[in-house]
Amino acid sequence: MLSIKGIHLLNTKRVFIILVCCVLTSCANEPSVNPKLTEGSQWDFDHQLQYKQTRLSVSTYQLNVLSSNKVSFERQSAFLLRRAYIICGNYGYQLELLKGIESFDHQRASPNLILANLTAKLDCPSK
Repeated sequence: MLSIKGIHLLNTKRVFIILVCCVLTSCANEPSVNPKLTEGSQWDFDHQLQYKQTRLSVSTYQLNVLSSNKVSFERQSAFLLRRAYIICGNYGYQLELLKGIESFDHQRASPNLILANLTAKLDCPSK
């Protein structure tokens, strides 16, 4: 039989262990990464697509959204607009689509067409 003192000691140990686990897991989290410095292939969980970001100069970037039959052109283009705002930090940027643009009826005209990756050049306004 455990006494009340023993039960209190067990509860204190549990609280201490939970507190230590919480502190350790909070220290293990990676700090937020500056989106301007991140390069290479990445995954966007909001739009469920894979993209590659390359820095061409101080205020110029190339964004390449990898083609997938599961991701619609509308979602890809919305991603480009959102990503451009995140990188530049404000509006006034220039987003030039280089390749991978779909026509309005491409699904009906060519249902088995494999599209190129959606590639865009982003020019951020100078501050």
